[in-house]
Amino acid sequence: MFLRGVGAFVAVVAVAALLPGAGAVAATSRGPTVVVRTDAQLAAAVRRLAVSGGTIVLRRGRYGHLVVGPRGWRPLHIVGRPGASVGGARLEGTQRVSLGRVTLSPSRADAEIEIWRSRHVELHDLVVSAAHSGHSASILVADGRHVAIRRSTFSHCGDHDPEFVNCITLYRWTHDVRIEANRFHDCFGCDFVNGRFGSDLTIRDNRFDRALPCHMGAYRCRHNDLVQLFGGKRLHVVRNHFGVYREGGAQLYLTNDVDYATIVNNVFVGRDARVPGYRARVAMVVGSQRSQRMPLHARIVNNTILTGHRRRDGYAGSIRMSSRYGAVPRWQRPIVANNVIGLLETAGRVCGFAQRFVGNLVIEGRGCSVDDLVGPVYLDGRGRPTDGSPAIDGGNRHFAPATDATGRRRDGWPDVGAFEYVQPG
Repeated sequence: MFLRGVGAFVAVVAVAALLPGAGAVAATSRGPTVVVRTDAQLAAAVRRLAVSGGTIVLRRGRYGHLVVGPRGWRPLHIVGRPGASVGGARLEGTQRVSLGRVTLSPSRADAEIEIWRSRHVELHDLVVSAAHSGHSASILVADGRHVAIRRSTFSHCGDHDPEFVNCITLYRWTHDVRIEANRFHDCFGCDFVNGRFGSDLTIRDNRFDRALPCHMGAYRCRHNDLVQLFGGKRLHVVRNHFGVYREGGAQLYLTNDVDYATIVNNVFVGRDARVPGYRARVAMVVGSQRSQRMPLHARIVNNTILTGHRRRDGYAGSIRMSSRYGAVPRWQRPIVANNVIGLLETAGRVCGFAQRFVGNLVIEGRGCSVDDLVGPVYLDGRGRPTDGSPAIDGGNRHFAPATDATGRRRDGWPDVGAFEYVQPG
């Protein structure tokens, strides 16, 4: 997402004289490279490369709080060598900055990467964890445009912190944010992704496993969802794996003015060998009973939704929609098409409030019309259709995406669910 350095700056090597003891400085096609080993050297390198751009390499060790402020348009790359960790970072009023290959973990205070009034920022290949501490480790995208969080691992973001903790929090001033190819797992008393955004949020190719309750009281510890969003326009949730949660509302919870959400080619599972004897209850909630504003123009298409178990209040369904959709014009209500749906027993909360319910296969419960197929779908252990599955060629062409969760083209009549059938051999 960043432009490469300009060739005219290849010869910029005078930075070495300005950074005594900072290690080697090399000129490359991406600008000079500076190797640092202390907080003071890191801060000096950020200042010196503000105009020329370049790369700062963090040697193995512990760094405190990194601050990057206003700077020029040539990209700055900050990367760690194995064993490099930081206690936090604040990117404020800056642009074209990437930070990667470091561990974000707390020491005597919470560890947080904050993005304020910044654009073209990439966070990549991070390890974010507050395991074995009483603090938290997290990312806050408060005010930014064109922000990417990629290929990072998040776990134990605040198991013992008394405050509410999310691994990633979004504020409504964020636009064009991509959360891609990350792994989220084992967070006690937190959401993996939470908040509201301005426009254009993409959550793609991530794996979410085990948002579990903590032990610091019901209010703090019983609000665990994998992803919970309260507002924003144009949400894309694509090709993710959603694992189990406990003591929360759903694996994916959308409410208020989350408009134009597209939820496509995802897999939702309700069991986990590491949480024996437990079944997650609801995969997806769209609209809250407590909210006066419902998400409009949602499309729930070609997902494999195996999550579904009766809730304590008696509700039994993989998907739940608010009854307040009854006051919303039908053309603005969610479309539910071409999904494998594990459970739809309390069907009125979907059938009565969807704009369209077409091409879906319900494993257990009942459909929304006499034309819906209810019964075994014959999937393998990865949720893919096997020979003879009714999912094969059973989808609606009008709503199906061009490719499945693996990138395979959906030629002819599309299959139902996240995966197209692949003939053995």
